[in-house]
Amino acid sequence: MRPTKDFTVLYVDDERANLRSFKSVFRRIYKVLTADNPIEGFEIVQSNKIDIVVSDHRMPELIGTDFLRQVHGFDENIKRIILSGFVKKEELKDANDEFGIHAYISKPWDFEHVQEIFQRLLSEKESSKMIYD
Repeated sequence: MRPTKDFTVLYVDDERANLRSFKSVFRRIYKVLTADNPIEGFEIVQSNKIDIVVSDHRMPELIGTDFLRQVHGFDENIKRIILSGFVKKEELKDANDEFGIHAYISKPWDFEHVQEIFQRLLSEKESSKMIYD
């Protein structure tokens, strides 16, 4: 599957430098939306068609797993990824058992690795679309 701007990725991180670098790398392949806090991120989820949400874990307002729990409650079809340098394995396991985390990516991230994960998740999404259409 070749990625196109038909897919939208939302990246939520309280560090604006991380948002800028993520967007500059992936904007040529996907429609990339960013939010510097989980509240804004959830507003974006509610008002846009989002395929993948990538969230930092440690943010002042809300931790990433709690944010992704809300995203899952709104639309369980959105693929959910934690991208963080600081997360306890227990938190990831609990979140995965409760509502499902599709991937964990550690910082600093590598473009090829993240792109491979996106392609896999979007390929699964497209396959399930064809089955149910």
